[in-house]
Amino acid sequence: MNASLKHLTESIYALSGDMRRVRPWLGVVVTTHGTVLIDSGNGPIQIAMLQEALAAIEAPPVTHILLTHHHWDHVFGSGYLPGATVIAHEGTQFHLNVMAGEPWSADYNMTKAGASKGAQMNATLMNAAVPDWMEFKAIPAHQTFQDKVEIQIGDYHFEIMHFGGLHEKDSCIVRVTPSNVLFVGDIPYGSVRGDHKPEDLRKELDLLVGYGADWIVEGHRRPSTGAEFAAWVQGK
Repeated sequence: MNASLKHLTESIYALSGDMRRVRPWLGVVVTTHGTVLIDSGNGPIQIAMLQEALAAIEAPPVTHILLTHHHWDHVFGSGYLPGATVIAHEGTQFHLNVMAGEPWSADYNMTKAGASKGAQMNATLMNAAVPDWMEFKAIPAHQTFQDKVEIQIGDYHFEIMHFGGLHEKDSCIVRVTPSNVLFVGDIPYGSVRGDHKPEDLRKELDLLVGYGADWIVEGHRRPSTGAEFAAWVQGK
């Protein structure tokens, strides 16, 4: 196990990711009523790392998972936390329902990838993230929303807002107060195909800066303070 929790503020952490293995950074909010995750990671190995890290800080069990979008590396861990309530955008739910009906296996993933080298690499990474597909279960969300949903869990308020944009139409952001931490998933990276205009991505990044968060947690970069993120955006 090689993941660690980065302490952001009070009882809010981020579980470190690994881009080589398509493991995203996961948001971890420890409340008086349970632990809340922002995204559930890419499978059982990352969930085992998470559980080890939570045990080290004596955190309570995971009770809620808030999803930023439907990409497999952000949602495949949900089935390994059966006691948690999954909350997602309606657009994310559409993809989760499709995933729940797929006959997942290593062979299926490679066949589905076809002749595309990029898709084959993705399938290889997927198979590495989920060593035993017999134990895997893709699960739909238990609760969905269209524009925004707000929930209070323990001493923290969570505002899950649909953002949309270049990366995926179902992309959402999660704002946690009173600590003022913003979880933005993969929105900062623009189109997954890379065919967006830089000025269009800049507009989305400026919107994220405009929330005035003290911390911003992305899917595949180290968390940054609001000032650090703004400086990164300014330099693009």
